[in-house]
Amino acid sequence: MNCVACESTNLIEGKILDESGGAKPRFKPLEVSMWKAVFGIGVQEVTVFACVHCGHLQMNVNFSDEDRQRYLEFEGEQPDLLKRIESESE
Repeated sequence: MNCVACESTNLIEGKILDESGGAKPRFKPLEVSMWKAVFGIGVQEVTVFACVHCGHLQMNVNFSDEDRQRYLEFEGEQPDLLKRIESESE
């Protein structure tokens, strides 16, 4: 992996620490309700990489294989709702 800012390969893997509650930082997609996130449903762990050369911080969301497959199904421009309904009725 290379730094996106300076292209250095000198990256250190780590985690972001939260001093307030001790909970691990997580990525919560906007579609996931806050109540689900409170119980850990639909959120993913975040891994962080720091560049030793320029100090840039990169974050990586650790998607499960199931989540990755589900999100990749919707990659690209989606047809509008009416066109999808029309195509399903044919």
